[in-house]
Amino acid sequence: MRLDIAGVTAEIEGTPIVSGVDLVAEPGAFVGLIGPNGSGKSTLLRTVYRSLRPAAGVVSLDGDDLWRMRARHAARCRAVVTQHGDLAGEFSVAEVVAMGRGPHKGVLERENAADRAAIAESLERVGLAHASGRLFSTLSGGERQRALVARALAQEAPLLILDEPTNHLDVRAQLGLLDLVRSLGLTLLAALHDLDHAAAYCDHVVVLQNGTVRASGPPLEVLTPEFVAEVFGVRAHIGAHPITGRPHIAVASLP
Repeated sequence: MRLDIAGVTAEIEGTPIVSGVDLVAEPGAFVGLIGPNGSGKSTLLRTVYRSLRPAAGVVSLDGDDLWRMRARHAARCRAVVTQHGDLAGEFSVAEVVAMGRGPHKGVLERENAADRAAIAESLERVGLAHASGRLFSTLSGGERQRALVARALAQEAPLLILDEPTNHLDVRAQLGLLDLVRSLGLTLLAALHDLDHAAAYCDHVVVLQNGTVRASGPPLEVLTPEFVAEVFGVRAHIGAHPITGRPHIAVASLP
């Protein structure tokens, strides 16, 4: 599925947070949304998962206006994993994943064999089949994020939106989660803090600063040392990772 954000302006209590943003995520691409704190990343994502209606501009999926879709149809098109993995109430992991089946069910429709198969497959794909009966609240941070990815997979949406998905995770869980979502074959739009993660995993990055797009393109074309110093206020060394061979960005404070 292709995502187009065209000229989007979003406001909170009448104050523009992002202004005139353009962004394209081609089918199957991993697009990273990066920028300093307060640049508008999460606000822009809210316009894509229909939490905040744009004040101007259009968000479209395969050419259809997202905000003119029925809620159920929109939910079948895009799924969301936020940075806050807490859920009110005590749910098992399987129950959390089953929530992703909501867009495919009638109001009083019971879980059926197709739902159970989707839930089981989603748990298997994220490596949590063994934990289906555990309480979600007992999982580690990395496991919770994997369970939320499984919920998104059970939703069977071709576009996955992630808002700082590695926040509060240890380094192993961060890399494991990014490896996982990169392998799913979905169109991905993720707000990321870590420039090295963006360089290593994203096909395309869009840099926000003060609510507007400063640059967009392949990570190594955009994230030059000069640009990183200007926008993020740090020094950067860019090269190949000595272990993985992927693009690698090491940063240090400015002198």
